[in-house]
Amino acid sequence: MSKLLFIDTNIYLDFYRIRNEVKASFLENLEAIKDSLIVTDQVEMEFKKNRQSAILDGMKELKPPSKINVPGVLKNDKSATALGNDQKKINDRIKKLKDRLDNVLENPVRYDKVYQVLQRIFSKKQDIDLYRNHKIRYEVRELAQKRFMLGYPPRKKNDTSIGDAINWEWLLYVAEEKNADLWIVSRDGDFGTTQDNKGFLNDWLKQEFRQRINKQRKIILCPKLSLALREFEITVTPEEEKEEERVIETEALSISIRDTIGLSDSVSVTVHRTCERCGARFEVQENERVCPDCTST
Repeated sequence: MSKLLFIDTNIYLDFYRIRNEVKASFLENLEAIKDSLIVTDQVEMEFKKNRQSAILDGMKELKPPSKINVPGVLKNDKSATALGNDQKKINDRIKKLKDRLDNVLENPVRYDKVYQVLQRIFSKKQDIDLYRNHKIRYEVRELAQKRFMLGYPPRKKNDTSIGDAINWEWLLYVAEEKNADLWIVSRDGDFGTTQDNKGFLNDWLKQEFRQRINKQRKIILCPKLSLALREFEITVTPEEEKEEERVIETEALSISIRDTIGLSDSVSVTVHRTCERCGARFEVQENERVCPDCTST
Protein backbone atom coordinates (compact mmCIF):
# COMPACT_ATOMS: atom_id res chain seq x y z
CA MET A 1 0.00 0.00 0.00
CA SER A 2 1.48 3.37 -1.01
CA LYS A 3 1.59 6.37 1.26
CA LEU A 4 1.75 10.00 0.09
CA LEU A 5 2.38 13.32 1.80
CA PHE A 6 0.87 16.77 1.19
CA ILE A 7 2.37 19.82 2.91
CA ASP A 8 0.32 23.00 3.19
CA THR A 9 1.83 26.38 2.32
CA ASN A 10 2.01 27.56 5.93
CA ILE A 11 4.40 24.72 6.75
CA TYR A 12 6.74 25.60 3.87
CA LEU A 13 6.84 29.19 5.11
CA ASP A 14 7.91 27.91 8.54
CA PHE A 15 11.36 27.32 7.06
CA TYR A 16 11.91 31.07 7.26
CA ARG A 17 11.25 30.92 11.01
CA ILE A 18 13.47 27.90 11.73
CA ARG A 19 16.99 28.65 12.92
CA ASN A 20 19.79 27.97 10.48
CA GLU A 21 21.50 25.21 12.46
CA VAL A 22 18.58 22.81 11.85
CA LYS A 23 17.07 24.36 8.71
CA ALA A 24 19.51 22.59 6.35
CA SER A 25 18.79 19.13 7.75
CA PHE A 26 15.03 19.72 7.62
CA LEU A 27 15.30 20.70 3.95
CA GLU A 28 17.45 17.64 3.20
CA ASN A 29 14.83 15.42 4.82
CA LEU A 30 12.10 17.00 2.72
CA GLU A 31 14.01 16.57 -0.52
CA ALA A 32 14.77 12.95 0.35
CA ILE A 33 11.07 12.03 0.15
CA LYS A 34 10.09 14.26 -2.78
CA ASP A 35 8.90 11.24 -4.80
CA SER A 36 6.18 10.73 -2.18
CA LEU A 37 5.39 14.43 -1.85
CA ILE A 38 2.28 15.81 -3.57
CA VAL A 39 2.71 19.38 -4.81
CA THR A 40 0.37 21.69 -6.70
CA ASP A 41 0.93 24.91 -8.58
CA GLN A 42 -1.53 26.45 -6.12
CA VAL A 43 0.83 25.77 -3.20
CA GLU A 44 3.79 26.97 -5.25
CA MET A 45 1.96 30.23 -6.01
CA GLU A 46 0.99 30.76 -2.35
CA PHE A 47 4.55 30.12 -1.19
CA LYS A 48 6.06 32.57 -3.68
CA LYS A 49 3.31 35.10 -2.95
CA ASN A 50 4.10 35.10 0.78
CA ARG A 51 7.83 34.32 0.85
CA GLN A 52 9.01 37.93 1.04
CA SER A 53 6.61 38.77 3.87
CA ALA A 54 7.78 35.74 5.85
CA ILE A 55 11.41 36.82 5.45
CA LEU A 56 10.68 40.40 6.50
CA ASP A 57 8.75 39.20 9.54
CA GLY A 58 11.86 37.36 10.69
CA MET A 59 14.05 40.40 10.12
CA LYS A 60 11.97 42.45 12.57
CA GLU A 61 13.92 40.75 15.35
CA LEU A 62 17.22 41.94 13.91
CA LYS A 63 17.42 45.24 15.77
CA PRO A 64 20.51 47.01 17.14
CA PRO A 65 20.70 47.16 20.95
CA SER A 66 19.63 50.35 22.67
CA LYS A 67 22.39 52.88 23.20
CA ILE A 68 24.08 52.34 26.56
CA ASN A 69 24.53 55.58 28.50
CA VAL A 70 27.70 55.54 30.58
CA PRO A 71 27.76 57.80 33.69
CA GLY A 72 29.79 60.95 33.15
CA VAL A 73 32.36 60.00 35.76
CA LEU A 74 33.24 56.90 33.68
CA LYS A 75 33.24 58.51 30.23
CA ASN A 76 37.04 58.34 29.90
CA ASP A 77 37.32 54.79 31.22
CA LYS A 78 38.82 52.27 28.79
CA SER A 79 35.86 49.94 29.28
CA ALA A 80 33.45 52.73 28.33
CA THR A 81 35.40 53.42 25.14
CA ALA A 82 35.49 49.69 24.31
CA LEU A 83 31.75 49.46 24.94
CA GLY A 84 31.10 52.25 22.44
CA ASN A 85 33.32 50.56 19.86
CA ASP A 86 31.55 47.22 20.35
CA GLN A 87 28.17 48.83 19.87
CA LYS A 88 29.35 50.42 16.63
CA LYS A 89 30.60 47.04 15.40
CA ILE A 90 27.22 45.48 16.17
CA ASN A 91 25.41 48.22 14.27
CA ASP A 92 27.76 47.76 11.29
CA ARG A 93 27.20 44.00 11.23
CA ILE A 94 23.44 44.41 11.39
CA LYS A 95 23.63 46.80 8.45
CA LYS A 96 25.63 44.21 6.47
CA LEU A 97 23.02 41.55 7.24
CA LYS A 98 20.25 43.83 6.03
CA ASP A 99 22.22 44.48 2.84
CA ARG A 100 22.45 40.72 2.29
CA LEU A 101 18.70 40.54 2.79
CA ASP A 102 18.28 42.62 -0.36
CA ASN A 103 20.08 39.86 -2.28
CA VAL A 104 17.80 37.18 -0.80
CA LEU A 105 14.70 39.15 -1.76
CA GLU A 106 15.89 40.09 -5.23
CA ASN A 107 17.67 36.91 -6.34
CA PRO A 108 16.36 33.90 -4.37
CA VAL A 109 17.63 31.41 -6.95
CA ARG A 110 21.19 32.30 -5.93
CA TYR A 111 20.94 33.46 -2.31
CA ASP A 112 17.93 31.72 -0.71
CA LYS A 113 18.56 28.10 0.31
CA VAL A 114 14.90 27.49 1.18
CA TYR A 115 13.77 28.78 -2.21
CA GLN A 116 16.37 26.66 -4.02
CA VAL A 117 15.23 23.39 -2.42
CA LEU A 118 11.52 24.10 -2.76
CA GLN A 119 11.95 25.19 -6.37
CA ARG A 120 13.43 21.76 -7.15
CA ILE A 121 10.46 20.13 -5.42
CA PHE A 122 7.88 22.32 -7.16
CA SER A 123 9.49 21.61 -10.53
CA LYS A 124 9.49 17.81 -10.36
CA LYS A 125 6.10 17.40 -12.17
CA GLN A 126 5.45 13.76 -11.40
CA ASP A 127 2.09 12.06 -11.90
CA ILE A 128 1.12 12.91 -8.30
CA ASP A 129 1.63 16.64 -8.94
CA LEU A 130 -0.86 19.18 -10.30
CA TYR A 131 0.80 21.75 -12.52
CA ARG A 132 -0.34 24.32 -15.07
CA ASN A 133 -0.24 22.07 -18.15
CA HIS A 134 -1.74 18.98 -16.52
CA LYS A 135 -4.41 17.36 -18.69
CA ILE A 136 -7.14 17.40 -16.00
CA ARG A 137 -6.36 20.78 -14.43
CA TYR A 138 -9.60 22.32 -15.73
CA GLU A 139 -11.65 19.42 -14.40
CA VAL A 140 -10.09 19.90 -10.96
CA ARG A 141 -10.79 23.64 -11.08
CA GLU A 142 -14.45 23.06 -11.97
CA LEU A 143 -14.91 20.69 -9.05
CA ALA A 144 -13.16 23.17 -6.76
CA GLN A 145 -15.38 26.01 -7.95
CA LYS A 146 -18.49 23.93 -7.28
CA ARG A 147 -17.51 23.00 -3.72
CA PHE A 148 -16.49 26.60 -3.01
CA MET A 149 -19.88 27.91 -4.15
CA LEU A 150 -21.62 25.33 -1.94
CA GLY A 151 -19.54 26.39 1.07
CA TYR A 152 -17.79 23.04 1.46
CA PRO A 153 -14.53 22.78 3.39
CA PRO A 154 -11.65 23.25 3.19
CA ARG A 155 -11.98 27.02 3.15
CA LYS A 156 -11.22 29.85 5.52
CA LYS A 157 -13.84 32.15 6.98
CA ASN A 158 -14.57 34.99 4.54
CA ASP A 159 -12.36 33.26 1.95
CA THR A 160 -12.53 34.59 -1.61
CA SER A 161 -10.17 32.04 -3.20
CA ILE A 162 -10.80 28.46 -4.33
CA GLY A 163 -7.16 27.52 -3.65
CA ASP A 164 -7.87 25.19 -0.73
CA ALA A 165 -10.62 23.50 -2.72
CA ILE A 166 -8.25 22.92 -5.64
CA ASN A 167 -5.73 21.23 -3.35
CA TRP A 168 -8.40 19.01 -1.78
CA GLU A 169 -9.92 17.90 -5.08
CA TRP A 170 -6.44 17.01 -6.31
CA LEU A 171 -5.70 15.03 -3.16
CA LEU A 172 -8.86 13.00 -3.70
CA TYR A 173 -7.88 12.34 -7.31
CA VAL A 174 -4.37 11.18 -6.39
CA ALA A 175 -5.61 9.00 -3.51
CA GLU A 176 -7.97 7.20 -5.88
CA GLU A 177 -5.51 6.88 -8.76
CA LYS A 178 -2.68 5.61 -6.56
CA ASN A 179 -4.83 3.67 -4.08
CA ALA A 180 -2.83 5.51 -1.43
CA ASP A 181 -3.09 6.62 2.17
CA LEU A 182 -2.67 10.37 2.63
CA TRP A 183 -0.82 12.42 5.21
CA ILE A 184 -1.62 16.15 5.32
CA VAL A 185 0.66 18.51 7.27
CA SER A 186 -1.12 21.76 8.10
CA ARG A 187 -1.87 23.99 11.08
CA ASP A 188 -3.98 26.83 9.70
CA GLY A 189 -7.38 25.18 10.31
CA ASP A 190 -8.32 24.64 6.66
CA PHE A 191 -8.39 20.86 6.92
CA GLY A 192 -9.37 20.45 10.57
CA THR A 193 -8.27 21.25 14.08
CA THR A 194 -5.36 20.34 16.34
CA GLN A 195 -5.15 19.50 20.02
CA ASP A 196 -2.01 18.59 21.97
CA ASN A 197 0.06 18.11 18.79
CA LYS A 198 -2.55 15.83 17.28
CA GLY A 199 -4.57 16.63 14.17
CA PHE A 200 -8.30 15.95 13.70
CA LEU A 201 -9.53 16.05 10.12
CA ASN A 202 -12.70 18.07 9.51
CA ASP A 203 -15.75 15.81 9.95
CA TRP A 204 -17.14 16.53 6.49
CA LEU A 205 -13.79 15.99 4.78
CA LYS A 206 -13.37 12.68 6.59
CA GLN A 207 -16.83 11.53 5.47
CA GLU A 208 -16.26 12.73 1.92
CA PHE A 209 -12.94 10.90 1.68
CA ARG A 210 -14.54 7.62 2.76
CA GLN A 211 -17.45 8.00 0.35
CA ARG A 212 -15.50 9.12 -2.70
CA ILE A 213 -12.34 7.05 -2.22
CA ASN A 214 -12.45 4.03 0.04
CA LYS A 215 -13.35 3.32 3.65
CA GLN A 216 -10.16 1.27 3.95
CA ARG A 217 -7.86 4.12 2.92
CA LYS A 218 -6.41 6.30 5.66
CA ILE A 219 -6.16 10.07 5.69
CA ILE A 220 -4.21 11.65 8.55
CA LEU A 221 -4.01 15.33 9.48
CA CYS A 222 -0.73 16.17 11.22
CA PRO A 223 0.26 19.59 12.65
CA LYS A 224 3.99 18.85 12.79
CA LEU A 225 6.29 18.07 9.87
CA SER A 226 8.64 16.13 12.14
CA LEU A 227 5.88 13.64 13.02
CA ALA A 228 4.95 13.12 9.38
CA LEU A 229 8.57 12.62 8.31
CA ARG A 230 8.90 9.70 10.72
CA GLU A 231 6.00 8.00 8.96
CA PHE A 232 8.09 8.15 5.79
CA GLU A 233 11.10 6.55 7.52
CA ILE A 234 13.05 9.78 7.94
CA THR A 235 15.11 10.16 11.11
CA VAL A 236 14.24 13.40 12.91
CA THR A 237 16.74 14.67 15.46
CA PRO A 238 15.73 16.01 18.90
CA GLU A 239 17.13 19.39 17.82
CA GLU A 240 14.83 19.50 14.79
CA GLU A 241 11.81 18.50 16.82
CA LYS A 242 12.57 21.07 19.53
CA GLU A 243 13.04 23.84 16.97
CA GLU A 244 9.74 23.06 15.27
CA GLU A 245 8.01 23.12 18.64
CA ARG A 246 9.53 26.55 19.33
CA VAL A 247 8.19 27.87 16.02
CA ILE A 248 4.72 26.48 16.76
CA GLU A 249 4.63 27.96 20.27
CA THR A 250 5.74 31.37 19.03
CA GLU A 251 3.13 31.30 16.26
CA ALA A 252 0.38 30.24 18.69
CA LEU A 253 1.30 33.02 21.12
CA SER A 254 1.10 35.64 18.37
CA ILE A 255 -2.26 34.33 17.10
CA SER A 256 -3.69 34.26 20.62
CA ILE A 257 -2.73 37.88 21.22
CA ARG A 258 -4.12 39.01 17.88
CA ASP A 259 -7.42 37.24 18.50
CA THR A 260 -7.68 38.69 22.00
CA ILE A 261 -7.16 42.32 21.01
CA GLY A 262 -8.57 42.10 17.49
CA LEU A 263 -5.48 42.94 15.44
CA SER A 264 -5.14 42.12 11.76
CA ASP A 265 -2.20 40.13 10.45
CA SER A 266 -0.66 43.28 8.96
CA VAL A 267 -0.12 44.81 12.41
CA SER A 268 3.06 43.88 14.27
CA VAL A 269 2.77 42.64 17.85
CA THR A 270 5.21 43.30 20.69
CA VAL A 271 4.88 40.87 23.59
CA HIS A 272 6.20 41.46 27.10
CA ARG A 273 6.60 38.98 29.93
CA THR A 274 7.77 38.96 33.52
CA CYS A 275 11.13 37.22 33.93
CA GLU A 276 10.79 33.96 35.83
CA ARG A 277 14.09 34.61 37.64
CA CYS A 278 14.34 38.31 38.51
CA GLY A 279 10.78 39.53 37.97
CA ALA A 280 11.75 42.24 35.45
CA ARG A 281 9.55 43.00 32.45
CA PHE A 282 11.17 42.34 29.06
CA GLU A 283 10.24 42.13 25.37
CA VAL A 284 9.76 38.53 24.30
CA GLN A 285 11.92 37.18 21.50
CA GLU A 286 10.92 33.72 20.22
CA ASN A 287 8.93 32.58 23.26
CA GLU A 288 11.59 33.38 25.87
CA ARG A 289 10.62 33.09 29.51
CA VAL A 290 13.79 34.54 31.05
CA CYS A 291 15.02 38.08 30.39
CA PRO A 292 18.29 38.68 28.49
CA ASP A 293 20.08 39.88 31.65
CA CYS A 294 19.40 36.63 33.47
CA THR A 295 20.15 34.56 30.38
CA SER A 296 23.65 36.04 30.10
CA THR A 297 24.55 35.41 33.74
